[in-house]
Amino acid sequence: MSTLKTVLKPKTSNSSSKTPQYYNAEKTACITDLAVHSEAAVRKAVASNSHTPTKILTAMLKIEQDKQVLKEVLMNPNIPRKSVATFIFDQSDERVDWFNEDADIIEKFS
Repeated sequence: MSTLKTVLKPKTSNSSSKTPQYYNAEKTACITDLAVHSEAAVRKAVASNSHTPTKILTAMLKIEQDKQVLKEVLMNPNIPRKSVATFIFDQSDERVDWFNEDADIIEKFS
């Protein structure tokens, strides 16, 4: 019969095959799922988070249809200027007109 101390004693060998890369990939997959969540509030939280990876923000910029969420993406400090320029100069994208005269976005990129 084991004692509580024996059961809780740390094991000296780590037999886990899960590496930091594994956990990073899992984190990215989770954020990616949340970035396309059906609730705009969830997507807005991802878009406004300063720890959201650039790759996910850029993907959100390409597909997001909610104006408030899209503004959060554009205002995120991690969104690359090049990605924003690609979005803004896309003449076939009607969403661009939403921000033509947005003072906050103009100030951010000035």
